Order: sequence, then structure tokens, then C-alpha cells
Amino acid sequence: MEKQKKKDKSYLLALVLLLLSGFFILLFILPDGKKSESLKPNAAHSKEYEERVNKHLFKTAQDIELSHEKMQIEMNDLANKGIGPQALPKEDVHKLDFSADPRAEALMRELGRGSRESTGPSNADEQVQADLFQEEQSREYSEAYKKEYARQFVENARKAGYLIKLSDDYKVISVRPIRKPAENYELFKADSHGAQ
Repeated sequence: MEKQKKKDKSYLLALVLLLLSGFFILLFILPDGKKSESLKPNAAHSKEYEERVNKHLFKTAQDIELSHEKMQIEMNDLANKGIGPQALPKEDVHKLDFSADPRAEALMRELGRGSRESTGPSNADEQVQADLFQEEQSREYSEAYKKEYARQFVENARKAGYLIKLSDDYKVISVRPIRKPAENYELFKADSHGAQ
């Protein structure tokens, strides 16, 4: 019975809102007084019409608010009587314990398998410093690699019978043949495959 009343009130509210929207659409569609001189009402008639519309809108707003308050009062009454969504009994919920067994943690520490803290950077400043350090290490490795490669190149050229001078940026400055090359040593192998 009470549910039927609630449904009726909700339908009534929807009907009122629908009528209001139809009324405003009708007001929007009606031509302006500037466009058609024949439909232009006098100022007193327009003022009276505007006052009636304002009273109607005010009354409708009050009716909607009143029905809202009535529904709230009815919901509170139902809740006090033990009916409705607020009156559901609250169940005691067993909360799960996610903490680890202290004996297992002690065993892990004794075995040396405990959780290790991250050695990585913990904030943005440390991350930037780590990136700069990594870049510097990479640059030093690259420089050492180039230096060793150049040394081996010069040594291999000497074994092949050439004296090579390199600049600081590892470019060949000069090449001079040495009088007596090592026996059967080829600096550039004469394969038919070419450079790989």
C-alpha cells in the first residue's frame, strides 16, 4: 500500500516536471512581440501575464519541495518502525588479518632471506643523480673502449708493416710503411666477402 503511494507520488512529480517543460517550450516557440505587431499585447496585459507565470512557477516549486519533505518524513517513519533500507541489521563482519606469522619472519631472517630494501633511488633528486652517474659511467666505458680499440689497431698495423698516427678523437692522421713487415701478416684480409 505504501509502495503504491510512493509510486503515485513519483509519477505525479514526473508529470509536473513534464508539464513545466512543455510550458517553457511553448513560451520559447511563441513568436516575439517585435516580429509580429498583430500579436503584441499591451504592457499592462504582458505584466499581468508575467506575474501569473511567476506565481505558477513559485507554487510548483513549493509543491515539489513539499512533496520532497513528505517523502523524507515517510522514510524516517518507516525507518523508525524497522522497515526500509536504513533499518537493515548490521552484521558483524570478520576482518581478515593479513599480517605475517612472526615465526616465519624470524625464520626468514635467520636464513638470510628476509625482505631486502630497494637500493634504488627513493626520490626525484636521487633518481637524477643516479641517471647522471650512469651516463658518466657509460661515457667513461665508451672512452676506455675507444682507447683500447685504437691501441690494438695501431699495434696490428705495426705488425702488418705500417706506422699509424691517430688524433685525439681517434682519426688517422698519417700512415707510413715500415721497411720490414711481419711475415705473412695481413692487416685487411683479402676475403671475397667484403667488410662485415
